[in-house]
Amino acid sequence: MPRKRQQYTPEEKLQVLEEARQPNTTVAEVLRRHQVDPTTFYRWEQQAKEAVREALGRDRRRSESDAKDQEIERLRAELAKKSRIIAEVIEENLELKKKL
Repeated sequence: MPRKRQQYTPEEKLQVLEEARQPNTTVAEVLRRHQVDPTTFYRWEQQAKEAVREALGRDRRRSESDAKDQEIERLRAELAKKSRIIAEVIEENLELKKKL
């Protein structure tokens, strides 16, 4: 008779992964205790590593994106300032021309 598959929550999976990496503990011992197949365990481990890489990459992309956003905002402010100065100079020139 086939055995019913046990569903593990993400917290339970993380607990098994962390427990297996404790000093003086073997992976086989933890897998027996939790009745987890080695293939399943190593798949969880691979998924966890991929999730960590993605999370770390997302943080780096977010900080790069934040830096770009700040640079864009700085450039917009600089452009607005230059546009105001140009408008003032044009206005002064028009007033001087009227006086001629």
